[in-house]
Amino acid sequence: MGDVETRLFRYFVALAEEQHFGRAAGRLDISPPTLTHQIKKLEREVAATLLVRKGNSGVVVTDAGRRFLDRAREVLRQIDEAALVARQAERGELGRLDIGFMTAVACAGLLPTWIAEFQEDNPTIDIVLHKLIPSDQIARMMRKELDAGFTRAPNKYPAGIRGIELHRQPMVVALPADHALAAKKKIAPAEIKHESFVNISAELNVGFWGHTETVAELGDFTPRVVKRDDDFITILTYVALGYGIAIVPKLITGVNVPNVVFRDIAVVRAPFTTMAFVYRQNPSAAGNLLIKHMRRHALPEQPAGTPRIRIAS
Repeated sequence: MGDVETRLFRYFVALAEEQHFGRAAGRLDISPPTLTHQIKKLEREVAATLLVRKGNSGVVVTDAGRRFLDRAREVLRQIDEAALVARQAERGELGRLDIGFMTAVACAGLLPTWIAEFQEDNPTIDIVLHKLIPSDQIARMMRKELDAGFTRAPNKYPAGIRGIELHRQPMVVALPADHALAAKKKIAPAEIKHESFVNISAELNVGFWGHTETVAELGDFTPRVVKRDDDFITILTYVALGYGIAIVPKLITGVNVPNVVFRDIAVVRAPFTTMAFVYRQNPSAAGNLLIKHMRRHALPEQPAGTPRIRIAS
């Protein structure tokens, strides 16, 4: 239905509701003669008498007019709703966002902090979460299969990918509860040089900071890795079974895996992990809204060249 027909519907609804040419014309901001002409045109198009004049300016809606009025109101409602949807989509208030996340972010309860407020402010945006390791998140974003993700911050973002650093946590040692070093409150890197390690899977496509390797460098040794996995829960399970120890983010210590304890690293310059919100360079309108929201949670930027270590308190 074109613009003329839509206007005729609006003219008829206004006149049927006001039941007076003068008042309806004032409401529509047109002259009474123009309104009269348009109503006659509408009646010719639908081949039915919709209104009967009463006096000089009054009108009475016919039975056909009453039936047509219900449909006309519904048509106008749908047109207004369609226009609203188009405006919301243009502003990014409608749509779908596919977002990746890694296990550590979920286990630490960080996603509700970052996403719940956005979802409350944008209830018409459908958020679909995908549990993915960091390298897979980056790869899917580059293929435009993922809008954004919550992952470890890479040491260098690939072309077309950007990130906002959100959360920093020191690394700790995860070891079996009956391990000889479990009696200590803090463990020095040199004390674990002869241990077997369970490590995160090698991620060759994107450079992420190697937490085990960083601790090994502090202890002046090369780690002997016996098991690898993409998932921190699985890593802790291997630790519980005695395969080795692991270097994990402190935020994972809230995960209750039997027979696993966590100890701080006894060094002045202890490694930390940084969680980041990572997104495509040319996001959708809905993606832009999420990026704007996540910038409110951004950590202060560190000076260029700052190593990924922190001064232990």
